[in-house]
Amino acid sequence: MSLKHCIIHHIERAVPGAEVITTLREQENNCSGAAYSLFEQLKQSYQRSSQKQYGHFDREQTDNPVPGWLLEHLQGKTPFARNSQRLLEHLQQKMGANDEAFSAHIMIALETVMEQDQLYIFWINHVDANVIDSNMDVGAARYIDSSKMQFGIRLFVEEWQEQDSQKYLSIITSRGNKNLSDGFEGFIGFSSGIDIVEETSEFLHIVDEYASSLPSDKVSEYKGKILDYCVAQDKQGSPVVFEDISSELNEQEPSAFAQFVTTNQQSPKSEIYTDRSSLKRYVRFFGRDKNMSISFSADMMGQDIIFDEASGTLTLKQIPKSLRQQLKQSKNAPIPTNSAANTPKTETENSAE
Repeated sequence: MSLKHCIIHHIERAVPGAEVITTLREQENNCSGAAYSLFEQLKQSYQRSSQKQYGHFDREQTDNPVPGWLLEHLQGKTPFARNSQRLLEHLQQKMGANDEAFSAHIMIALETVMEQDQLYIFWINHVDANVIDSNMDVGAARYIDSSKMQFGIRLFVEEWQEQDSQKYLSIITSRGNKNLSDGFEGFIGFSSGIDIVEETSEFLHIVDEYASSLPSDKVSEYKGKILDYCVAQDKQGSPVVFEDISSELNEQEPSAFAQFVTTNQQSPKSEIYTDRSSLKRYVRFFGRDKNMSISFSADMMGQDIIFDEASGTLTLKQIPKSLRQQLKQSKNAPIPTNSAANTPKTETENSAE
């Protein structure tokens, strides 16, 4: 089994401004059965999240004890359970700097995947619900909502120890509560190492340049394969590896695309993490205002849809059948008349004239 260690603790501030209380488990949870199932659900939610930031421990935060504690465990000096308790006590301190009320279970787990250790810290959300018991009475219950990841951390241990990476640490923080997000980010000592929006933009620009050298009938196919691969990797929480996608694009020249990418990058890399929002905008154009909403595949631009930048107009050569039918019905419908003009005048109005 790949899950080596797993333990769950609890942290809470019952009401705003109150003391932060932790309930610490002494022994590790069983790494099989229900705990393992929950870990897999949480890990999947973490990997699928589009809110991940990639970086490293902040080197300027010299008072951050977390790297030292983790190193002690890896060297066999501190048991995993005791190390996890230290982490919760540190999180308690950081969360004490704000007044927000919260309640969460924290799962800390160490997994080995392909002989590489990965440390996860998950903030587990709960949802209140109603239940009907055997006596047909309605009662309250709480259940784990593993589908939404509010806060989470993943550390690639070997990559961290090599000390030549800017992206061995990733984090998810909630956009809805800045105080809790700041506390959680400060707890791990996170520093952003890469700008995935900028790197994705550069990569997609290179994809366009590469596609411009292809026969016109191959452009859509090539772009589709590249984007499908990027989206699949992003949903798995994995990087886009240029050699992998390159070999899928051209079996006769398996390194052609990878070489083109690295040649045209400002800082050559063999892989990058991508920004999902940027990928979506690349695949589709969309926009809306108070009176209009437009969305269409990027493949249609220049063919069935023409954009005139000078006049700011779009020309649609093909429209969906359902929209065509609506427009046809609208054209044949009677034109509404001015109700005020056709309303019979009252006796008072006639006399006033």
